[in-house]
Amino acid sequence: MKPEPLTATDCDKVLATAQRIAPVDASAFAPLLRDMRAVQLKPQDVLLRVGDAPPMECFVLDGVLHTWLGDAQGRAVTLDFYKGPCAMTPAIARSRAGQSRIHCEALTAARVVLFEASALSRTMMADIAMARWGDAVLTQELVRRVDRELALATQPAKERLLALRAEKPGLEDTVPHHHLASYLGMTPVSLSRLRGQLRRAE
Repeated sequence: MKPEPLTATDCDKVLATAQRIAPVDASAFAPLLRDMRAVQLKPQDVLLRVGDAPPMECFVLDGVLHTWLGDAQGRAVTLDFYKGPCAMTPAIARSRAGQSRIHCEALTAARVVLFEASALSRTMMADIAMARWGDAVLTQELVRRVDRELALATQPAKERLLALRAEKPGLEDTVPHHHLASYLGMTPVSLSRLRGQLRRAE
């Protein structure tokens, strides 16, 4: 898991992913690319641990990762999935006092791009276009988090599973189902029964 310089393909994928989040010119984004490094991950490779510093921003170019924490019983609870190409939740929302608050692990082979959160802050301060882009990233993340909290609080299990299928097509066939179950707020047995019901209803 050795960081390496970005290839031209990596740069193109990062820019395309950034532009899907919010409009940004390649020229405005280019200075940030110089601070990025690519990492190739194998399944079960750990990208982040609780307490890691400094806070890192991350683009997932290929593969699937999940963030997780242990509950009071010591069980791993999945907080989110990242299926490339995508950007991980901004570091400001998953760190405290300059340290990671979550674990992040690869569930499949994956290629990610990392850069320090401070590099993004510098770029945003130097360029208004990047400041607008960064604000858009944070706004989208806030909306997404509120939507997830409301879904967990109000939607039945079936609706939560169908929403996950729509949001992340193919994820259900890629990752271990106990991770899906914990993310959806149900037991693996309940998830298995629900999937069976949906198959029979097709």
